[in-house]
Amino acid sequence: MASSSLKWQRTALASALLVLGTCTALTASARPDEQEEEENEREESWQIEQRQRWFEETRSLRNVPNAGKLRAAASKELVDQQRALAPFRRGSGETWAELGPSSMDMVDWTMGRVAGRLNVVAPHPTDDSTLYIGSAAGGVWKTTNNGISWTPIFDSVGTQPIGSIFIEPANPNRIWVGTGDKNGGGCAGYFGQGVFLSEDGGATWTARNGTEPTAMPLSIVNSVVVSPTDSNVILAGGAGSCSAAGALSGAGVFRSTDRGLTWTRVLSNNVEDMIFVPGTSTVYAGLNGTGVSKSTDGGATWTSVSNGLALTGSRLRLAMAGSDSNVLYALAGSRLFRTGDGGANWTQVNASACEGQCSYNQTLAVHPTQPDTILVGTIRPARSTNGGTTLTRLTDTWGNTQEVHQDTHVVLFSRNDPNRFWIGSDGGIWRTDNNGVSWANMNANVNITQFYDIAVHPVDPNIVFGGAQDNSSSGRRTSLLWELTFASGDGFMNAIDPTNPSIVFQTSYPQGQLPNIVRSNDGGSPGSYSGMPTTGLTPGAFPWVTPLAIAGNKIFIASDRLYRADTTGTSWTAVSPAMGSAAAVVTPQLNGMLMPTFVGTSGGKIYASPDAGVASPTFTDVTGDYPGGRVSDVAIDPVNAQRVFITRAGFGASRLYRSTQGGTTWVAVGAGLPNVPANSVAIDPINTNRIFVATDVGVYESTDGGDNFVAFAEGMPAGVVVQDLEIDDSPHTLTAGTYARGAWRVVLAGGNAALPPTANFSFANTGLDSTFTNSSIDSDGTITGYSWNFGDGSAVSTQTNPTHTFPAPGRYTVTLTATDNNGQTGSYARVLRFPAPPIPLVNGVTLSNQHGLQGDDLYYTLDVPNGAANLVISTTGMANEDADLYVKLGNETLCTSAGATADETCTIAAPASGQYTIIVNAYSDLTSFTITASYTVPDRLFANGFD
Repeated sequence: MASSSLKWQRTALASALLVLGTCTALTASARPDEQEEEENEREESWQIEQRQRWFEETRSLRNVPNAGKLRAAASKELVDQQRALAPFRRGSGETWAELGPSSMDMVDWTMGRVAGRLNVVAPHPTDDSTLYIGSAAGGVWKTTNNGISWTPIFDSVGTQPIGSIFIEPANPNRIWVGTGDKNGGGCAGYFGQGVFLSEDGGATWTARNGTEPTAMPLSIVNSVVVSPTDSNVILAGGAGSCSAAGALSGAGVFRSTDRGLTWTRVLSNNVEDMIFVPGTSTVYAGLNGTGVSKSTDGGATWTSVSNGLALTGSRLRLAMAGSDSNVLYALAGSRLFRTGDGGANWTQVNASACEGQCSYNQTLAVHPTQPDTILVGTIRPARSTNGGTTLTRLTDTWGNTQEVHQDTHVVLFSRNDPNRFWIGSDGGIWRTDNNGVSWANMNANVNITQFYDIAVHPVDPNIVFGGAQDNSSSGRRTSLLWELTFASGDGFMNAIDPTNPSIVFQTSYPQGQLPNIVRSNDGGSPGSYSGMPTTGLTPGAFPWVTPLAIAGNKIFIASDRLYRADTTGTSWTAVSPAMGSAAAVVTPQLNGMLMPTFVGTSGGKIYASPDAGVASPTFTDVTGDYPGGRVSDVAIDPVNAQRVFITRAGFGASRLYRSTQGGTTWVAVGAGLPNVPANSVAIDPINTNRIFVATDVGVYESTDGGDNFVAFAEGMPAGVVVQDLEIDDSPHTLTAGTYARGAWRVVLAGGNAALPPTANFSFANTGLDSTFTNSSIDSDGTITGYSWNFGDGSAVSTQTNPTHTFPAPGRYTVTLTATDNNGQTGSYARVLRFPAPPIPLVNGVTLSNQHGLQGDDLYYTLDVPNGAANLVISTTGMANEDADLYVKLGNETLCTSAGATADETCTIAAPASGQYTIIVNAYSDLTSFTITASYTVPDRLFANGFD
C-alpha cells in the first residue's frame, strides 16, 4: 500500500494533490509545471522508498543470494509440519483464531471500510457476482455474492502476495495465479513462489513451475495468460527473483506448452500486462522501459511494435479494446499512448495522465464495447470518453468526502454490464454500477492488513491496537471490524501503560528527524489522541519504525540513544550512551522494584541495564560473543532477568540466541527454526521453558527452553509473515501481528482466570442529541449492568442503549462501564464533538485568534455573489501546528488543502455563486490561527468603459 492514501500521507499526499499546501479546483487537463512535478514526485516516493528499505534492511535481503528459494523451502517445510501436527493442535485446543481487521471502519469517511492493497481484480467471465481479488500480501479471496462476504482461498499454499489472476473463459473453474508483489520494491518482493493452478474454483491449488532445467524461475509474476486457441499454452511474465546484489534479476516472459509442467524463456524484460487477441494466437506484451512486443504464434516469437512510443519512467501498462483488437492503449509514467493499427504506430494522446506517484500506482482499462472510453488509475481513477485526450477524475481528492481510497492499482470494466467497473486500491475494492456516479464498498470481511506492530491490553485480550502499512493506526474491542484510531499514513508502534491502561501510545512517520508519537488518555478511542511533546529528544538517527516500549509507568523510545519519559510526561531524558547505530528493539521489564532493560541495534550490538527506571541508569555493551546481525527482538525471562533470548533478522546463521548471564555470553539455539528471518520472541510466563518465535513463514514453539522448535501454526494462513508476538499469563493468550493478514490469537492451555467484560459502544449525533448503541461483551460470563457518564454533569444512566441531549456545542468524554456476573468491570471512554455554529466570513476581512483542539472541526460560511472570480481562502497558523482546509458548496467538496502545517490555501478561479461552507480541521491543537476569504467582483459601473 503506498504513499498517498489519506491525510495520514502528510507531506507526500499534500504535495501530490495540492502543491505545497495550495489546492486549486481540478480540471481534466490540469498539469503542474515540470519543476513542481519533479519536486512532488520526490516527496511522494519518500514513504514508499522508506517502507521498501525497512523491509529489505530488517531482513538483510540485499546480502542474501536466493532468498526467495530459501523462504519457499521454509514455507513448504512449515506446511508439511503443520499438516502432521494438526490433530495434536486441535486436540489441545491451541489453534489460532482471527482477530481482524475484517476490515477497518473509517468512522465518518464516505469511502467506508478499508482493507488493504490489491493488485488484481478478476471477475467470473459471465457472472459478476463471483469475483476473485489478489492482495499485495494477503492471498486470494473469493466472493459469490457480489462482495457481501469473502472467503480466503489461498491459505494452504504457503505464500500470500498475489501479482496476477487469470480465469480461463472456457472453464471458469480453472484459475491461474501468479504470486509476488511488484510494488513490494526490489527484494522486498521475495515472498512469491511462481505460478499456481486451481481446477476446482479455488478449492485446491497445485504449483505449475516445472523443474530444473525447464523451470519457471520468477518469484514476482505480474501476468499469467492462457492462449485462446490452445489451453496448453501458458505465458507467465514478471520481475524476476532477488539476487545477492540486492536487486531483482532474471525478469522475463516464460512459455509453457504443457500447462506449466515445463517452461522456456521467450523474452527477457519485466512485463506487467500480456493480452491475447480473443480467439487467436496473437498476443501483446508491455515491456517495462522498452516498449510493446507482439507475437502471432502464441508467444513463441516476438516482434517489437513500438513506433511512436516515447517511454518515460519504470512502468508500462497495456490495455486492449474488446470491440476492436487493433486499438490498444499504453500508459508510461504521465504519458498515455494509443494505437489504432495493432501497434504499428502509436500516438501520444495525453502528456499528463498520471496524477502522481507514477512509479507506484499505474493501471489502465478499455471499455469492452466503446474503444474510445478508457479508465486510467494513478492516485485516483479517471475516465476518458475521447480516447484519452481528456481525463476526468472520478473521485474527490483526499478528505472525508473521498468515495474511494486513493492509490489506484486496478481499474476494470465489466464484460456483462456496460455501466459497471471495479477499482482496486491501497484500501481494497469498490464497484460502480452507474459509471462512477455512486460507489459500493466491497471490502466487507477482507482481512489483508499489514501490521508492523501490535499491543494488547494488559487485562483484556479483546482490546488490541495495531499500526499498519499505509492504513494508519487502529484498534479493536469487541468486533473483527477495527476502528481507525489515529490517521497517520503508516501506523507503526503501539504501547499501553500497564499501570493505567487508559493511556495508549501510537506512532507514525518521523517528522523533522524526530519521532511522531501520539497519546490517548481515553483508552485509545478514535479521535482521542494528541501529539506527545518531543522536548529533550535530539533530532536525527530515529529509524523509520522507531522502537517504542513501556514498563510500569515509564515509556522508552530510541534512536542511537535510548530516551525515557513518564507515560504522563511532556519531556524526554537520554538514559544511554551512543550505541553506534540506530536501535532496532527496546525491551524493558518491571521486576518488582527493578526495571531490567535491553536494547538491540540494527548494527548487531546489544546493550543492557539492570535498572533503567533509576534517575541515571547504567547501560553496558553485552554483545559479547553474539556473532552479529540485526537484533529484531529481545525477551526477558519474567522470573530470572539474567535469562534472555534475542532473535536475529536474517538468513544463514542461527536466528535465536540465549544468554543465562544477562548477556555477553550467548548460545545459538533454536534447532528446527526455518532458515528465514526471525522477527519476534515470547516467553510463556506460566511455563518459561515454552518459547515462541515469529518468523517470515509463521510461528514456532519450543517446549525445552528454546533448544528445539516445531511449527505452531494451526489455524493461521500458511507462510504468513508474523511480525510481532504479545503474550500474557492472565488471561493466558498469545497474540500475533502479521504483515499480511491482520492479528490472530490463540488461547494457551492453563492459567486462565475470569475475564472482565469488554465495554464498547458507538453513537450517532443529530444536533446536540446523541443515540448510543451498546456492543459490550463478556467472554466468559454475562453482563449484569451498565453505567453511562455523559461528561456534562448530568445524571448517570443505567440504560443499555440510552439517548442524551448535550447542553451546548463542545467536546464531551462519554464513559460506559459494564459490570459482569463476577463483579468485574470494564470501561470505555469516547470523545464526542459538537461543532459550534458556523462563523460568517466577510470578503477580504481576516478573522484572527481562532483556535481548536486536536480533532475539532471549525465551521465558517462565505456568501459569493454572481460574477465573482478568484476566490481564495487561506489560513495562517503557528509553527509546528497543523490544520486542514476544506471548501464545500452544497454537498460537493470543491477543494481540499492538507499540507503539513497550519498554513493552507484553496483557490477557485471561477466560483459559482452561493453560500460556501469552509471547514478547518485541527489535525493538531491550534492555539491561534487566522482565516481570510476573498474574491473579486466585476466593476459593473464602468464595465464597458466611459461613454
